[in-house]
Amino acid sequence: MTTRSISIILAFVMLLSVVSCTSSSDSDAPGTTVPVADAPVNSPDISELYRERDDKLPELDLGGQTIHFLTMKSNGITGEAYNDEIWVDELKSEPLNDSIYNRNVYVMERLNCKITNEIYEAHELFPMFQKAYGADEDIYQVIGFEAAPALVHSFDGYFYNLKDLDTQYIEFDAPWWSSQFFDEVATDEQVYTLAGSLSLSMLRSIHVTYFNKNIAVDEGIEDLYNVVKEGRWTIDYQTELCSGMYKDLDGDSERDLDDRYGYATSFYWAVDSYWSAFDISILSCYDDRFEFDLNEEKAYDGMLKIYDLSYGDSAYGKWLEDFEVEEMFANDGAFMITQKLSCVEIPLFRNMQSDYGIIPMPKFDQAQKEYYSMPFEIFQTYMIPKTARDPDSISAVLEALSAETWRKVIPTYSEIALKGKYLTDPQSREMFDMVTGNTKIDAGLMYYSKINGIGAALYRYPIERNEPEEFASNLEKNKRRIKIYIDELNKEVFGE
Repeated sequence: MTTRSISIILAFVMLLSVVSCTSSSDSDAPGTTVPVADAPVNSPDISELYRERDDKLPELDLGGQTIHFLTMKSNGITGEAYNDEIWVDELKSEPLNDSIYNRNVYVMERLNCKITNEIYEAHELFPMFQKAYGADEDIYQVIGFEAAPALVHSFDGYFYNLKDLDTQYIEFDAPWWSSQFFDEVATDEQVYTLAGSLSLSMLRSIHVTYFNKNIAVDEGIEDLYNVVKEGRWTIDYQTELCSGMYKDLDGDSERDLDDRYGYATSFYWAVDSYWSAFDISILSCYDDRFEFDLNEEKAYDGMLKIYDLSYGDSAYGKWLEDFEVEEMFANDGAFMITQKLSCVEIPLFRNMQSDYGIIPMPKFDQAQKEYYSMPFEIFQTYMIPKTARDPDSISAVLEALSAETWRKVIPTYSEIALKGKYLTDPQSREMFDMVTGNTKIDAGLMYYSKINGIGAALYRYPIERNEPEEFASNLEKNKRRIKIYIDELNKEVFGE
């Protein structure tokens, strides 16, 4: 299976009519919904960003039917931002917020329907759904859940196979759906889980390299944008660049959070993101069957490269929570960090005194032709439960929402929120296009719970535990049973 960019996220988008919108409240109280507003409000004058590509939905009148979403609540971790994917409660003169608001009004007026939403934290959401499902109650028409566990639950019999719907309102190969996601984790005959432009968290969860421009100038570092464009941005180059940068700023002879480092990172998601960056696959699909496709030598060498970067002479080299990494960087405590793209949205980064830039994750070596980025498996996907009595109408609403998100919301996010408001220099904008235009999804990470979490065992655990020798032993342990795990996965996904 070939790697392709997620077209839904970056094929910039189309103008329909400038319309108004509304939706339920984004209240912090779990389960709270607020009726949609009636009055249309004009969207911001950003029509020059849009391009045209009509969807294939026929004229539909859903007779005022309510489509009730049950989706995840943002939990405060950067990148796990879900509250505004389906609705926002009011216009705020913020382009992204208002484009989502206007999208919903457009869809509701177009299809003569209503959209409401309940949000719960991930650990609460599925029990809420299961309770309604067990009572055969048509309470929730769409369930939004994290991609990896959603894929696992798709085998439990709760959800419609969307390829079986008679109306086929969902245009699976349209640019507002992620063809790469479908290709990597599903089959041509079975799709239970939808991912695409409606999953704004798919874009937000991509990991990138942030660097402090002020420190770069002070240290006499060459133009990193040119390094990237010339294909020289590799993990070895990054490690060498970040060495020799440690400074004991508080003079206490202790390496602590009050000093300055060349590199700092969380030993969790940031480490996982190197699988894609190095163009390494755990599982690949051949003729409707997953196979263990790990280049063991390259994977091991890659782990050692990450280890050298993470524990180098100027690396912080200790466990950090995401917010600690972000605070270090915002306070000029680290020259480089690996973190989610959504950091550009948080006040901490927006209020930084120093300028910063973003560049892709580094390549394994200069022989690697492309830079790759991974949308982490925390992004939200969407499913229609079998308790929903009218899946055809629901699929029409999902299609209309996703298409309008691709036409209006994604370009607003990328062109205005990121490129216009947060990333101010033209070269950062070019890097943003490079990062988001060449993403890679690995079934081995999406189905990690089905194959004994081999990705974490090989990369994350040896790094976070400062025990690189664990790689070989963990690989050997997993290889003893990996064929059994994959055979079971193939039976569930492909019916073999």
